[in-house]
Amino acid sequence: MNITLYPLGAYVSGYCLPFTIELDGLDQAGYSQAVSAGLYAATYKKGDGNVLSSRCLRCDTVVIASVEKVCACCGNVYIEVKQTDEEWIVCDYEDIPEQFVGEYDLSSDFFAYSEFMATTALEAAVIDAGLACGLDLLQIEAAYQGRYDSDADFAEHYAEDTGALDTALAWPYTCIDWDYAARELMHDYSEQDQHYFYIS
Repeated sequence: MNITLYPLGAYVSGYCLPFTIELDGLDQAGYSQAVSAGLYAATYKKGDGNVLSSRCLRCDTVVIASVEKVCACCGNVYIEVKQTDEEWIVCDYEDIPEQFVGEYDLSSDFFAYSEFMATTALEAAVIDAGLACGLDLLQIEAAYQGRYDSDADFAEHYAEDTGALDTALAWPYTCIDWDYAARELMHDYSEQDQHYFYIS
């Protein structure tokens, strides 16, 4: 997963200076520092940029819109200062569910999603389908019912799994209108990309 950003001031001035951040393994603090480092490195003309920013010459910690005398991270007093942009916009992204990407940045919810993805046994497609159905991350595992080809297929399996039918009997099992049964059942369930979730 990665996201590519533009410094906003440079972009408005006609300079496209994209920088890409690899998100795998990054928490929110790490992402913020990567954005700051990207803004600091994106120089388009000397003197351009709307704020003075600092970079530690020992550990490369960057602070946007602040002139530091001592690095808060490592205590180093050798600090480089230059003008930078302080804002950015999203240029492109890869393998990030679109609900977490806005015009200007990632949603902070993305980091909860990323952490959840590292611990769940469910596939990413199931998690994304659950989010599209309006479920919270913590509800998805308990609500997930499985993958089915259609609502009627789901209704038939549900009826079998709950013992509502004796499948050994040819009749009336073969005469059930599964589409109608599915419409009734789906009042309590939601489907996205053939993944089914309990929502009531």
